[in-house]
Amino acid sequence: MAQGNGGVIGPVQTVTAASCLSAKVTSFTSSGTFTAQATANVDYLIVGGGGGSAGAGGCTVSAGGGGAGGYRASGFGPSPLRGSAVPVTKDTSYTITVGGGGSAGGSSANPPNNNSGNGNNSSAFCLTAAGGGAGRQNSAGQAGGSGGGTSYTGGSPGAGNTPPVSPSQGNAGGAPNNGSGGTGGGGATAAGSAHPGGTFPSSPGANGGAGAPNTITGSDVTYAGGGGGGAFANAFGPGSTSTGGSGGAGGGGAGGPGNKTGGTPGNAGSANTGGGAGGAGSGGSPSPSGTNMLGAAGGSGIVVVKEPSVSIPASAPGIWSLEEVYDLAVKGDWTGF
Repeated sequence: MAQGNGGVIGPVQTVTAASCLSAKVTSFTSSGTFTAQATANVDYLIVGGGGGSAGAGGCTVSAGGGGAGGYRASGFGPSPLRGSAVPVTKDTSYTITVGGGGSAGGSSANPPNNNSGNGNNSSAFCLTAAGGGAGRQNSAGQAGGSGGGTSYTGGSPGAGNTPPVSPSQGNAGGAPNNGSGGTGGGGATAAGSAHPGGTFPSSPGANGGAGAPNTITGSDVTYAGGGGGGAFANAFGPGSTSTGGSGGAGGGGAGGPGNKTGGTPGNAGSANTGGGAGGAGSGGSPSPSGTNMLGAAGGSGIVVVKEPSVSIPASAPGIWSLEEVYDLAVKGDWTGF
């Protein structure tokens, strides 16, 4: 729209005073859209969904813990893991994807019927945090943001930081060392614990790898912890129970204990932390009722965006006559343009 300005045709005249936009934190616990309030460089936290853990059965070895979802952040956490802030443009919308946790494995004594699922990727601003690798029972743990754990002789731990990015988004699962208990899933700042070895009469689960603390929301929260391994207890040995591995700080689920009458499901990873699931514990005689145990699901991921405070200078668009400028200046209302 135009108006006359002393015989000159031009845009509507508007005097806008200087202002300041406050810093703003937007958290996404499910997928959505982020719209920038100003053109600036923004900080971010992106965590993928944690890996699920496998099931286990009577008189079979236990399951490894799920790997944590990949951890990517521009600040507010450990300095070795900090990337760079990203530029955004005022009023532009950006797609945010929050990955779900990996699925729980079935209640079966052997793979692949008890296999669990990898976590799902989270992404924002063309940056992706990979889902955590699935924990497995006596078969290879899966690669992911952090790798899944495993158990006994048939498995190798899953690799972390897959696909590779810099700084690294996660660590590997723990090595099995022929132990009947499960190994820990990897976390953002540490690999899953290896199993100490040993099979009969009981074998504990190993601990999940630790996650990373971050204060982007204003609170000190730890994300992306690996799941603990499940424990094993033989029905015919002197040991009656064995202890599951602890979940890594950052939402990792604890592994299930083993006992003479059967195992125990592991614990799910915590929602919106990307924590890996705890592996199922096992034990008991070969086929009593109820000894086949379900695995557990990984924790969902999260995306957090922090916009900085921004100073917006005064402006006076339009075409102004010298008389109008003079009158405004005398009143103290002219912005100086």
